[in-house]
Amino acid sequence: MLSLSWLKRSLLLGTHAGCLFGTIFLWASNTLGQETTSRFEKDIERLEANIFDPPPGPIVFYGSSSFRLWKSLEQDFRSYEVLNCGFGGACLPDCVAFAPRLVLPLKPSAVVIYAGDNDLALGISAEEAFDSFCQLFHILRDGSDKPFIAFVSVKACPARIRFLANIQRYNALVREFISQQPRCDFIDLYSDLLGPDKKPLISLFQNDQIHLNTDGYQILRRDIAQFLRDEFPKRLATQ
Repeated sequence: MLSLSWLKRSLLLGTHAGCLFGTIFLWASNTLGQETTSRFEKDIERLEANIFDPPPGPIVFYGSSSFRLWKSLEQDFRSYEVLNCGFGGACLPDCVAFAPRLVLPLKPSAVVIYAGDNDLALGISAEEAFDSFCQLFHILRDGSDKPFIAFVSVKACPARIRFLANIQRYNALVREFISQQPRCDFIDLYSDLLGPDKKPLISLFQNDQIHLNTDGYQILRRDIAQFLRDEFPKRLATQ
């Protein structure tokens, strides 16, 4: 079966194959978008209801369950205007589909992204996941508002250790891309969850060995706090 990423690259390059399959690609993209909308509609409606009166220029946390399950996020960053827009089970195409509806209307000063974990666990290649990340990046950056973008690297977790090579490849692709963009940062959570043997520390994860426990979230909080200290004045300092 031809992958969507191959079709997209062919279309962008203007090859005969791209011309031939352009209609197929557009049909497949629309079909996937409809499935995504149906699958997460209740989650998105819930998020919209919780942020109906957003503060000006918030820092938006956007991505999958590693953000959604971060119950203390607002308290951990109480010196900043932060909004948690994570939704569980999200893959990168889901984040792409909902960004115009959920993130852009907030006019964020920054978007902190955690996405790609679920894609790679489903067997998506690092290159395909990176293609989707680039789509998300340009949706967030190509409008009149150009928020600062910070990407949190996909974590190494014990339950998905067989995917580590693919995770490392994906993180490296995003890191290289981010390094060439203005007002961007790469937050290396992956390395900070490894033990001396370069394997993920079981003690930092919940029983499912996928999601972070309290100790794991303290490391994530520390890493993101460093980014915020470097790039954003504290809200309290201006009041």
